[in-house]
Amino acid sequence: MALEGKGFYIWKVQDCEDGDPARILRRAVDSGLSHVLVKIADGTRSYNANRARPVVEALKEAGLQVWGWQFVYGRDPYGEADIAIQRVRSLGVDGFVVNAEDDYKNNRAAEAVAYMDRLNAELGDVPVALSSYRYPNYHPELPWTEFLSGCDYNMPQVYWVKADDPDKQLDRSIEQFRSIFPVRPIIPTGSAYEEFGWRPQPDHIERLLSHARDLGLPAVNFWSWDYAGSDAGADFWEVIAGFDWPVASLQPDIADVFIDALN
Repeated sequence: MALEGKGFYIWKVQDCEDGDPARILRRAVDSGLSHVLVKIADGTRSYNANRARPVVEALKEAGLQVWGWQFVYGRDPYGEADIAIQRVRSLGVDGFVVNAEDDYKNNRAAEAVAYMDRLNAELGDVPVALSSYRYPNYHPELPWTEFLSGCDYNMPQVYWVKADDPDKQLDRSIEQFRSIFPVRPIIPTGSAYEEFGWRPQPDHIERLLSHARDLGLPAVNFWSWDYAGSDAGADFWEVIAGFDWPVASLQPDIADVFIDALN
């Protein structure tokens, strides 16, 4: 199933609705989310080890897509791929996101190839995406082609820190990725967090959503549920939840059945 609609990244499950699967499901459905991306591995180790499964199962049973994600370092590409494969198979997630950043900028193209080859050989038809920087021109050392060659989607982090032009930054990101081989469908990740005293304005978040939809992009993600789902990020959550991005395959009423079963 293709990814479409609105989604949130989860970093630490325990920091999202206290890790309660029923509350996570209820909030996802009430907010019109189509998918949730849960961290399941960090480097060569499992992440959210005992907390991810009940959340993944609850969301999937109610008809939402759940993707797993992993932050990779490149020091042990086969070990990183193996834990990712193990977690994807064990949890039965619908897709997988590779989060590669600064650690992969140190002449690690060979490691990227090794990691992606092992991943793709074992995951079969599970879709894979890359999450990394918004502007590849600023980060030419990252092995973009090596990663994207093994991906179905490109999920750039369009974080407009200390700026007010998310729509223009999204355009710039898309334009730069048109010159990176291979070109993959773009699903941007927007800012829904606070950092060093900066926080986006809610109307900027709405502008990103509107522009992405107008461009015909299939989906938008936000980082992160951990912050936007808290009292501190309530204004972020409100605008994302209130933005109308219908997904025909979702059946919100069915969630009540599974929530009742969880309670």
